[in-house]
Amino acid sequence: MAGKIVFESQSFVLSSGARANPRASTNPAQERARRSPLPVVVGCPRSGTSLLAVMLDSHPEVAVPPETAFIGAVATLRSSNEAVRQSFFDAVTADRIPISNWSDFGLDKDLLWRRLEAIDPFTVTAGLRAFYAMYAEGEGKPRYGEKTPGYVFMMPQIAALLPEAHFIHLIRDPGDTVLSWRKTWFAPSQDLRVLGEVWRNNVETGRRAANLVRRYVEVRFEELVLHPERELKRLCEYLSLPWDPVMLDYGPQGAARVERLQGRLHARGPMIPREERTRIHANLTRAPDATRLDVWRREMTAAERSVLEDAAGPLVRELGYAA
Repeated sequence: MAGKIVFESQSFVLSSGARANPRASTNPAQERARRSPLPVVVGCPRSGTSLLAVMLDSHPEVAVPPETAFIGAVATLRSSNEAVRQSFFDAVTADRIPISNWSDFGLDKDLLWRRLEAIDPFTVTAGLRAFYAMYAEGEGKPRYGEKTPGYVFMMPQIAALLPEAHFIHLIRDPGDTVLSWRKTWFAPSQDLRVLGEVWRNNVETGRRAANLVRRYVEVRFEELVLHPERELKRLCEYLSLPWDPVMLDYGPQGAARVERLQGRLHARGPMIPREERTRIHANLTRAPDATRLDVWRREMTAAERSVLEDAAGPLVRELGYAA
């Protein structure tokens, strides 16, 4: 499945209220990164977004931070005053799921604040670019990316804030998605019907947004696992990146990412243990595994699959995932 792909002009315009300012754009490396395609990986949770993020992060030119989650909290900060700068900083450095994953980034708060103070006038667009650039510099790379599954619901807003965004929508068989999802602490339900409806909403939202953003591509998890080199070469072309086979050897990068994970406090109160967070990302240290495909055929009864397909609707057949 080649997927849907849209190529557009590489010319970018700044979002409203984010005029170029010489004092905020004096770093040539940051300026080049701003003009480069920004990969933004989205999709339903447990669709392979973490796998693709680590593959991209293994490229010598691109640094993809752990899930940021904070764009939803900063996207509505429209004016350019000191209160907005402070609110932006507070959201980015909040260390509570699902507001921000600050402790996963390995960044210094004081240094980030100094970066934000140097932006005049301050805008959310400039603040986001400063955050990503700071992370990429720490990794010794000239470009950066983004991977937060929930941003599938914010694609038009992100495109307005970051016109250089190139969206990559991961899609996976609903059966395998929900079976994996049910084993996590962040599953919205254990009920197959509910999970099927949530899967459908995620995928349909992302596909509708393809008509509202300038650059969008779909990648099937199954194709990424079975044909990783082909799919990654396709994405490198989309992102104006030179192909590098090191992307196929992502295990060390995945292991380093998993090692950095810490226990996290949820905004609703409970602590998410480090062991739980690392467990669900264990596959990031391993080569693509075809045994992870069609798990539902081994673990779901016919009745369960029928319930799931009924909840997921015609989209299952449209995508070629019907039993």
